[in-house]
Amino acid sequence: MPEKELTLVDRCILVTLMVKAAPLPQTYFKNVAGISLKPEHRSRLKSLGLIEVTEKPRIVLALTDKGWDRATEELGAEPPKRAGAAGGTLYVALDFLRRLIDHSGTRADDLFRMQINRDEVVATPVASSASPAADAVALIRQAYHELAAKPGDYVMLADLRDALSDLSRPEFDAALLTLNRERGVHLVPESNQKVLKPQERAAAVTIGNQDKHLVAISS
Repeated sequence: MPEKELTLVDRCILVTLMVKAAPLPQTYFKNVAGISLKPEHRSRLKSLGLIEVTEKPRIVLALTDKGWDRATEELGAEPPKRAGAAGGTLYVALDFLRRLIDHSGTRADDLFRMQINRDEVVATPVASSASPAADAVALIRQAYHELAAKPGDYVMLADLRDALSDLSRPEFDAALLTLNRERGVHLVPESNQKVLKPQERAAAVTIGNQDKHLVAISS
């Protein structure tokens, strides 16, 4: 594929989707990754068969198999012109990942989709009975999968709170913060703040000085 077909922003979109290894809402790119994703970027990547786009109830992007292959090409690639200091640093990190992959023999998609069980890396013995915090995390996961049409779909936190009304707000919020640190879990703000109902605003959890209204769990 001729390199001129992809802009720096296009390439950053593909790399972000590859590293997160999950469908992402358009709001994630702007509010979290700092990428100004415009309709022309979305249309170009879709027309090239690199991403799939779901537009209802909100715009969500996902890599196709071809997109995974193209994103993998960025590992070890030369930084594009006018990448700047941040772009240059990104490609230094991507080159390291390429060398790590080559050394280990691990496929790129396997590496980024890898799930790490904290119990395997924490030296402190784990208590035999689950803690209240662990129970809350499990309850949120269960409620999410009952509300979502499929894994990776976004669910309003207001709906989750309604489904788990027995959990106190501190318990619920603490469990969300725990989930937010796990791969495959994405907490994002509503892209169109005007459509939020009062109860949906009230149900938000604040992370990094930003209110998050929706959650998606892909694993």
